[in-house]
Order: sequence, then C-alpha cells, then structure tokens
Amino acid sequence: MNLSKNKLDTFFLGAFLVYITVYNSAFKQIFTSNIWQYITYAMYTVLYGIFIVQQIGKTQTVKQWLYVFILSLLMFFYLFRGNLNVGSIFLLGLYAINLMSIRSVLKVYLVSFLISLLVIGSLCVLKILPIHDSLYGMLVLGFRNPNSTGFYVTCILLLHWTLNWERFSVINWLELPIVGILLLRLEDFTALILVVIMLLVKLMYPFFERLFKFKFVYYSIILLPIIFLGMCLWIGINYNNYNFMVKLDDVFTSRPSIWNYYLTNYKINLFGNQLPDVVLYGVNRTIGHGAFDGEFIYFPIINGLIAFIGLMGLLIFSLRKLLHSKQYTVLILFIIYIISAVSENQLFIPFQCPVAVLMILICYPGFRFERNQDEIEKDNYNSDRPNGRSRWGRDRSYQVH
Repeated sequence: MNLSKNKLDTFFLGAFLVYITVYNSAFKQIFTSNIWQYITYAMYTVLYGIFIVQQIGKTQTVKQWLYVFILSLLMFFYLFRGNLNVGSIFLLGLYAINLMSIRSVLKVYLVSFLISLLVIGSLCVLKILPIHDSLYGMLVLGFRNPNSTGFYVTCILLLHWTLNWERFSVINWLELPIVGILLLRLEDFTALILVVIMLLVKLMYPFFERLFKFKFVYYSIILLPIIFLGMCLWIGINYNNYNFMVKLDDVFTSRPSIWNYYLTNYKINLFGNQLPDVVLYGVNRTIGHGAFDGEFIYFPIINGLIAFIGLMGLLIFSLRKLLHSKQYTVLILFIIYIISAVSENQLFIPFQCPVAVLMILICYPGFRFERNQDEIEKDNYNSDRPNGRSRWGRDRSYQVH
C-alpha cells in the first residue's frame, strides 16, 4: 500500500513538472489560448488537494501543523495575487512533504526533465516549436532563449551525478562531452562553469568532505546566500562609483549595469514590482534589451521582501541541517545552484530547479534524512553490543540514498 501511494504521489508531481516545463518553453508563445493557463490552475488545485487529503488523520506536532499552515497561507496569498512562481514554490514544497524523501524528489525532477526535453525536442522535429530564436538566430531547441535550454540540460546532468555520487560510470564520461559541446553551441558559459565545478568536486570529493568539517568553512557555507546577496547589492549600488566596474560589466555580460538600473529605478518593497514590457529601441529603451538576470537582485525587486526573506531563511536553515547531518552530496548540489544564482534566476523557480522544493522539505519539523539499508544494519549491530559503543563510529558522511 505504501509503495503504491508513493508511486501515485511521485506520478502527480512528475506530471505537473512535465506539463509546466513544456508549457513554459516556446510553447507558451505559440499556443496563447487561456485553456493552458486554466489547466495550470487545475493542476495546482489537484496537487494541493492530494496534499490536504494525505495530511488528514496524520499525527502531527504543533510545530508541524503551524509550518504547514503558514506555508499554505503564503501559497494562497501569492497565487491570488497572480504570482504563480512564488505560489508554486510553497505548493510544491508542501507536496514534497508527502514524499518525505530527498532522493524521491531528485528522481522525480530528473525523470520529469528528461521526458520534458524529449517532448520539446519532438515538437522541434515536427516544426511546432522553434529550433532557433527568430530575433537573433540563436540555438534555443524549443525554448524561448538558449539559457533556459542550457540550464535544463545542466540540471539533468547535476541531478544524475548527485543520485549516483559514489559511482563514476561510462555513462558519466559520455554525458560530459555531449553536454559540454551542447552548452558551447548554446553559448551558455554559466551552465558550463557549473558542470566543471561539479566535475571537480566529484573527482576531489574526499578533500571537500574533510574541508566541510572546518568551522570557518561550515559557517561560510551557512552564510553563503547572505554573502552573495551583499556582494550583488554592493556591485549594483556602486556601479557608477568605480572605473573597474566597466570591465566587470563586460565579464558578467552587463549584469552589474542592469542591477544598478533596476536598483535605481525600482525600490525593493514588501510585495514586489510589476516591470513594464521590454522596450528594445528609442528613448525608453530598457537596459540590457529587457534582460534581468541574477536571483539575488531580481527576486526581491520582482517578488518583494516577504517572499525573499522567507525563502532566504529556509535556504540558510536547510544548509545548516545539511551540514549538521553530513549530507554533503545534497549540500554540494545546493552550493552549485547558489553560485549560479549570482548571474541566473533559476534558484527559486521550482519547475527549473529542485532547491526551493527541497529546502522546504528539509526545514519541515521532524524531517529525517533517509539512510541506506547497510547503514541501518550497522547501527542495529552496534546497538546490540554490551557496552553500547560503536565499532563503526558516528562520524560518517551519508549519501543521497
């Protein structure tokens, strides 16, 4: 019964991710009927309905009920405001509580993204979705811009490597050049850097495993989102005050000047700003041709301080729990995505990146990281010893099982 229930839960989450990924590709620009938006709302309703049904009758602590209640309020608040991105963060995070397994969530994301890319690729072959961007002729493979394509491909690679961390198989070595060549063709160098970082960490994992145990590194990782936020704010605010910012602007493809533009013209408030449509030419031309990348600046300006502070708090607390529980493989995945948030916006987009969903699950009161059968048997063996001492020790790094 539990097995079929788990399969049902993962099926509905996977179906939602496949649908929303395909819908938010170039499909959305071509098929503009409101019916697709209605289907999105219907799927939101189904997912939350399943979550509520499974919560009824469960024995929960006051903290757990309060956690669910607050996140549900935030979900409804942002959905009724029309902010589907923020609303869906809390919705999918709540739904992941039914799964209570990091590995299950990662598997659903991996399989869903693979199916989504196959569907989008098939629509490209049928010439329903574009292979190249109509404005600049860039390779997009069914998405609205090459960065989206590159990030989904990179996410698949990162998830596959995370789920199979202890093995580096022939498939891994085949994936690497294929993804590398594709990212070069897409000119998505940020995604390529993320792949290189993951490769280096995977090859040097014993070194990083020891590094995470130093107190300075421990607290630096916990504060990493705050450090990057402060860095991005300083660059954006002081863009016109230092000459070297011009060179920095070239290296980071106009992001410092874009941050300065939006920080100057749009004040960060509680509920966010509605930006005008992109203007490419004339006196009112939008800087960067409408591009606005960099989650640490983009998210608070667009979605407001309430959502941003709440999610940053969950992110920092989940990093602390991952470090404390020695869940280093998941921690590495989080760190890589946090690094990407300096120049990209995917960190808090739950249908492009699993971090937002996972951090809500990890912060759920009473959540316990899953362990494999070998570790359970070792602990059972140790607990039977007369003196209660562990032959195996407690200082070990649990993988994503």
